[in-house]
Amino acid sequence: MIRSFLDSFKDPQRPLLAPSYWYLKKIGLILPENKINKVIFVIIHELVTVFVITQYTELYMIRSDLDLVITNLKVSIVSVICIVKTNTFIFWQSSWKEVIDYVTEADNDERQDSDTAMGHILSSYTKYCHRLVKCYWILLLSTFFCVTGTPLIRYLSSSNYRNAISNGTEPFPHIFSSWVPFDKYSFPGCWVTVCLHIFICAYGAMIMTAYDTIALVTMVFFGGKLELLRERCKKMFGCDGLGVTDEQARTALRDVHIVHVHLIKYSRLFDSLLSPVMFLYVVMCSFMLCASAFQLTLATNTTQKLLMAQYLIFGIVVPFMFCWHSNNVLEQSNQAIMGPYESEWWVIGSKQRKDVLILTEQLKIFQAYSAGPFNKLTLSTFVSILKGAYSYYALLRN
Repeated sequence: MIRSFLDSFKDPQRPLLAPSYWYLKKIGLILPENKINKVIFVIIHELVTVFVITQYTELYMIRSDLDLVITNLKVSIVSVICIVKTNTFIFWQSSWKEVIDYVTEADNDERQDSDTAMGHILSSYTKYCHRLVKCYWILLLSTFFCVTGTPLIRYLSSSNYRNAISNGTEPFPHIFSSWVPFDKYSFPGCWVTVCLHIFICAYGAMIMTAYDTIALVTMVFFGGKLELLRERCKKMFGCDGLGVTDEQARTALRDVHIVHVHLIKYSRLFDSLLSPVMFLYVVMCSFMLCASAFQLTLATNTTQKLLMAQYLIFGIVVPFMFCWHSNNVLEQSNQAIMGPYESEWWVIGSKQRKDVLILTEQLKIFQAYSAGPFNKLTLSTFVSILKGAYSYYALLRN
């Protein structure tokens, strides 16, 4: 059974994107062709959006209790990011499919090349992507159990807390703070609310996993494509010092030019899809990290501290992964510029040498992925997020 489940991830048509694409279809971010199924998935997505609105309604109602607000704010922020990912992916479905189709087609074209060096690059980034997806799944799964298990752990680890719930001095613990149109602190409403929260949390974890893995794998692909482009530039005039004909040189230059133009086109399209979501990440992540760190310092129970620390790790790792891979793409673009200089350009004619200089200038046209109109997704942006989180934390502590 486990073997068949793992085999379902494999797709010979999508050797790179198979696990991520499978997950996108299963969770409904890539809407099915069947109209009824499509409507069902859209309704589910929008019902979760309504649930997130009820979270902020509840936050407004409990605004006088700072500790309770901070406790629920860290989860509510992630909920907002989750529904923004869902709705933007559905709204820009055609553009996302265009990017995914380009990545699939370009990756398959590269795999037709029998060159050993390029094959090593392909194998390297493919294995890295599959490991990255698995690690991200593990991270989100552990975070899911952390979020859903926190009230239960708190209940089991403190006899005083259990007694307080029994005598009514403490309310029934819930995973989220959200408004519902019934009494959520007494039976059966309390358990209905718990089941609803577990479903919402599982849904959110799956959405985060599906969206983030396809985005991260696409970033890795663009970085690998730039590395392959550099390798192609090295060998466009041969590797034996004997040179090539003018026609062969023109063909090689034209092929590299076309590959780079397509790469820039779809990289910019991908950035336009990702940038609004990452802008929200940058703005809200500092608040989430601040709330998690502040709550961690106030916790007295060791088990609760471990659960809060895990959630804090999740809040740090996710933006770091985006900034790290975006920064890597930028580094690879800078390295790709060296490709024409590493080729045997001296064996071609003067006219083709001018074309090489033009190509070199073209290869300089690349930019880091952005987080809105003000920030680039680089490691310096990640450091700024941590600095902002620490500033908010220091303000709360004082």
